[in-house]
Amino acid sequence: MKVWFNKGLSNTFDALRIIRAADTTSAMILRASHTDPFSAVSKAADEFMVEPGDMDDTSYVDWCLNQCLEHGVEIFVPQRRREAISGHRMAFDANGVRVSVMGTPDVMEMVDRKHELYDALKGMDVPVPPYMTFRTVTEFDTAVAEIGERVDRLCVKPCVGVYGAGFRVLDREGCELKRILSGDSFRTSSDAFRTALAGSSQDRDMMLMAYLPGTERSVDVLAHRGRLVRAISRVKVGSHQILETAGRSVDIASCLTERFALDGVFNLQTKEWDGISYLLEVNSRMSGGLLYACMAGVALPYWNLMLTAGLATPEDVPAATSGVRVAPVQGCIAV
Repeated sequence: MKVWFNKGLSNTFDALRIIRAADTTSAMILRASHTDPFSAVSKAADEFMVEPGDMDDTSYVDWCLNQCLEHGVEIFVPQRRREAISGHRMAFDANGVRVSVMGTPDVMEMVDRKHELYDALKGMDVPVPPYMTFRTVTEFDTAVAEIGERVDRLCVKPCVGVYGAGFRVLDREGCELKRILSGDSFRTSSDAFRTALAGSSQDRDMMLMAYLPGTERSVDVLAHRGRLVRAISRVKVGSHQILETAGRSVDIASCLTERFALDGVFNLQTKEWDGISYLLEVNSRMSGGLLYACMAGVALPYWNLMLTAGLATPEDVPAATSGVRVAPVQGCIAV
């Protein structure tokens, strides 16, 4: 069975290594692609090719389908242009290629737009932090006045973004120069942010939110056709992480999986406030911490392929071990 992972993040290397270790009968041929010919993923795959650079969505989807047919790909796990490829699943299915994505294009676009996700969860048993959207200084001031009366600390982030880019905790007091000199890239003052916003021509949706002071969890999820199969919650404690298999964060993952008919391997994050776990965001891709989660004894990307191929059922997936403590190590390979 040939499986293709197109251009993704560095976690693709980890996913391929995890699959390789779990595939004890060598039943899977792993194919990978990237725009960088020296990508580390080339060393983890059986087959590697360089992807074309700039292409519009339609051209890229056509190229992917042709690659699947030319190279006998049976399962395609898209990371680049996930939404566009998801919208053409029927074309892949008609040619015998199974596509593994988290959900429909509408669902994946919604979770990428954090304010739309929060709006969609109204009335569900999934708490989200107090928030308001803004673009202008006037809208920012209104949001600060309304939410600032209810919470001790505020933060801002773009409604659409990755890697925490643009996230800032807004301090009400303190010296801005000291914050800059300290190298802290996640804190600024409300006044400094307001000044930057006023002097900007940006026209994108931003969110002002309550900054939640409690424990943060990153939950790696394996789902199959709207059913949560396994979820492993990671809690950072100093230089290591603790893996959990139950709790409110896992319950939230189960609720979202069923509500939006989610599938495959994806990630969500929660944070506590006054004993309540709040959903922060959902990522429609594998997380950067996937390698940690799999140390609980479940090779999540491998079992996703087995489920997608119809070679396993959710009952075949082994149980995860709770309480495992894991720590990162550094390494490198020659490319």
